[in-house]
Formats: sequence, C-alpha cells, structure tokens
Amino acid sequence: MRNLWGRRGHATADYLTAPLLFLLARRAGLRGPALTWAGRFAGLILLAVTTTRTPLGLVRVVPFRLHGHAELASVGVQLALPWLAHFAGDRRARRFFLAFAAYNLLIWRATDWEAPERPCPA
Repeated sequence: MRNLWGRRGHATADYLTAPLLFLLARRAGLRGPALTWAGRFAGLILLAVTTTRTPLGLVRVVPFRLHGHAELASVGVQLALPWLAHFAGDRRARRFFLAFAAYNLLIWRATDWEAPERPCPA
C-alpha cells in the first residue's frame, strides 16, 4: 500500500474520526464499558491531533512520528480491549472495536510518517 497522505491528511482524518467514532458507537447501540471506551478513544484522538506537529495542530508539541508510534500501539489496545474491559461477550461491541482497530491500522498505513514538517504560515 502506498502512502496516501502526510501530516495534513492524517490530521484531517483524525479530526473526522473522533466525532464519527463517538456517533457511530451510539448508532451501533453500544452501552456500558464499550460506549465509555469509544468516548475515551474519541477524546484521545482529539487530544493527539491537537497537540501533534501538523499544520492542523493547535499546540504542536508532539512529534509526528511519536504520534504514529502511539497510534500503532493504540491499535493493539483496541484489538484487546473487548477482553481487557470485559465486554467481549457483547458481539456488537466486540465487532465494533475490532473494526475500529482495522480502520485505525489502515489510516496508520496510509500515512507517510516521514513527511517533512513545513513551516506554518504566520
């Protein structure tokens, strides 16, 4: 798979993913710990994208590559979360998080983590 986007494209994907994740979790009928974790991940995504060195970052303190490492680690957490948070018995919630992990892995893979940092216009 070829890298589809760099810093701006990845940040855009993150800004779209965070609210959609929470809305889709509610639409899917998630409840209890699964819905709570979907909300936490939505918040974490927003925190990550707003603090990462991208043209769309607000604070820009987190190196882009570190953001990528953290995102890849979060895919592992998302895969294990149904069992770790004891909602694997809820097929809908389990499938939701496995699909979310697959989506995040695709977003991670589509990103050029070596994309140069361009100076932001003043």
